[in-house]
Amino acid sequence: MAHLFLFTLLALSSSLPSIFAAHTAGFHLRLTHVDSGKPFSSTGRIHHLVQRSLHRRKVLESRLANNPSASFNVPVKASMFDYFIEYSIGTPKLPVTGVLDTGSEVVWAKCRPCSEQCDEKGIGIYDPSKSSTFSKLPCSSPLYDYQPLKSVSVPKCEYVYVYGSAMINGFLATETFSLGAESPTVNLTFGCNRLVKGTFSGASGVVGLGQGKLSLVSQLNLGRFSYCLTPFKSSSKSHLILGDLASAKKASSGEVQSTPFLNATDQYYVAMRGISIGVNLLPIPASVFEYSKEESTGVVVDSGSGQTQLPQSAFDVIKKELQSLVGLRVKDMSKTVGLDLCFGLSSWPPPPLPDMVFHFDNGADMRMPQMNYMFTDKRTRAYCLVMRPGQNGDKLTIIGNYQQQNMHIIYDVASRMLLFESTPCESF
Repeated sequence: MAHLFLFTLLALSSSLPSIFAAHTAGFHLRLTHVDSGKPFSSTGRIHHLVQRSLHRRKVLESRLANNPSASFNVPVKASMFDYFIEYSIGTPKLPVTGVLDTGSEVVWAKCRPCSEQCDEKGIGIYDPSKSSTFSKLPCSSPLYDYQPLKSVSVPKCEYVYVYGSAMINGFLATETFSLGAESPTVNLTFGCNRLVKGTFSGASGVVGLGQGKLSLVSQLNLGRFSYCLTPFKSSSKSHLILGDLASAKKASSGEVQSTPFLNATDQYYVAMRGISIGVNLLPIPASVFEYSKEESTGVVVDSGSGQTQLPQSAFDVIKKELQSLVGLRVKDMSKTVGLDLCFGLSSWPPPPLPDMVFHFDNGADMRMPQMNYMFTDKRTRAYCLVMRPGQNGDKLTIIGNYQQQNMHIIYDVASRMLLFESTPCESF
């Protein structure tokens, strides 16, 4: 039975030697949406997306505040992540399934013997004693002093790490990973978890592509990676590209835009300067989106969040503009779809809306058609904005994956640039 292995996207670090030099072209992998093949209605799927986004925010809150105990007691019943990927671990190869997430910094796997969640139905767990290529790192390894593993004081040869509402305990090791049928087998340092509590129910680990020296991209010394997410209601698989294949103008139908990453070490921050709907530049001060590590503000591009989060002041301006454009009464659909702004429709189809545009540094414009920011459902007459305001004064902006549909998003970690282009991802 395939392991569920949560897959998070990580960034480049030149401190580790390349073990991927012979395959610099990289490779192309398929991504499956977490709700694919499940008997959910459209409203059920969007409701689950909202819940996952809220859980995801708890994880980011814990990381950005550098608070290992933040949100530890939050109960989580749904997966926090949206996209799965298949690969193998160990010798002989054991098939596993992972999840796409651009925020985590370390590769994890559930290991036997374990003390909790060892016998979940349908979840296989990696057994290092059955792999000939498993090797435990010595207690003297300096990697135990790596900051993400120092969240809680524990014995030298172990770590305890709080990941949002989950806690994991284990040790460091090396093992072989195969990231697809045509990819090379590579050795990676990873965390072998014997205790897993909370959010990781229904999964067997995490592999990160965030900004840290233990990330997948750093360990493989890749210069860039990209993904192309198919539309929310599509049954087609999405795409993940690792290495030099992650280049712009691949099946592109739009101009390539680029904006630099900010010099932040924890997440993929960019500088956003404003928001337009149609030809109207909305009256939102650029200062609303300014980055501050101390205040946990700024704009993060995050594949692991479903819906975009905005500071309350920015959300209110967008809400007012949409109310003016739509011209319909606001309808409370929080119990059915979980979204903050919905309109009551008496007829179908809903009134069309112009593109929404996020304006970034370097003149880059992320242009989103109506389907990238509004959810529609004929059966329930739902017509809702798939964005939410920050809670309790939260001023962080998170650009979620719903807004990234049909876009080729390229993380050029070597050049510290984010590139994006409008692309029909179903034919990517």
